[in-house]
Amino acid sequence: MSLAIISSLYRCEEYLRAYAAAVFGFAKRLSETGIEVHYLPILNDATRGEREQIERLAREINANYYGRMTPKLVPRESLYASWNRGIALTQAPFFAPWNADDIRSADAVVEGYQALRSGADLVDFNYTRVMRYRRLGLLPRARRNLVPCPYHQARFTRRNGLSPFFMASKTLLNRAGPFDEQFQVAGDMEFASRIQATARFQAGSLPGGDFFVHGSNLSNSGADREEIEVNIIFMRRGDWKQLRPAEPRALREAWESWGNRAGIALPAAVDDFLWGAEAEGRWRRYRQERRQPPLMRRLRLALASRGWMRSEEWAMAQRGRDL
Repeated sequence: MSLAIISSLYRCEEYLRAYAAAVFGFAKRLSETGIEVHYLPILNDATRGEREQIERLAREINANYYGRMTPKLVPRESLYASWNRGIALTQAPFFAPWNADDIRSADAVVEGYQALRSGADLVDFNYTRVMRYRRLGLLPRARRNLVPCPYHQARFTRRNGLSPFFMASKTLLNRAGPFDEQFQVAGDMEFASRIQATARFQAGSLPGGDFFVHGSNLSNSGADREEIEVNIIFMRRGDWKQLRPAEPRALREAWESWGNRAGIALPAAVDDFLWGAEAEGRWRRYRQERRQPPLMRRLRLALASRGWMRSEEWAMAQRGRDL
């Protein structure tokens, strides 16, 4: 096998029909290029319906010689534990993730595979974010926006990391270490923070696929756990300017129990900012602002930039220069 496609699946039955159709078409297209693909669905605590749909898909792919699919049933584990498991289960030198609620572009994967074979060990792409909504509460609509490739070889901020459509070589993991399984949401971003100095990176020219925003996404949701994990990434790096308010007690517990592996001593100002006396009120105001509708949020930031309104979100951008 030349390339492994790894899917960590958990309580995703509502997406599996579309996922199965997309994977089958993708597998047919990749088989026509001569790329041998090992498909590894890792089923976390799977329901009977999930098992049946994936087993049916595996029979169809294997019977048509569109690559090889070997589903793996496991107890529930983190997304990044499933990725590590899939990487360990395959002999393929290259791998790429595929979330059940996204659609990968076969042409982009062909481009990425060729780049990896030519010496790159990380390929990432721009991609399409698809926002689903109902117009006037009735008619289903989708808003599509092209998102630039987030990975940057020389810059690492909260806007950087990896897209859902990256591809990589096993040799990169051998140098940097596996995905950190303590992370539940931002483990791909944490991995990107570790490989920045050593990855042989190539940006793809094609969009990597469609990332669907539906309200139940693991990442890019603004959830409390995501904010905590992203803070821990930058705390490990000592990059205090990138820190943002998070639930203070949960952040401190995570940092002290598993996040601070290197025994980092935080500066007093950072310690106070993250979980001092004012931290919980700041976090509640910040979270409330971030969850406002986009139009209201833009208006508030515009007014705050002129000094006409107090905004915790605006204050964060200014405070970051002083921490």
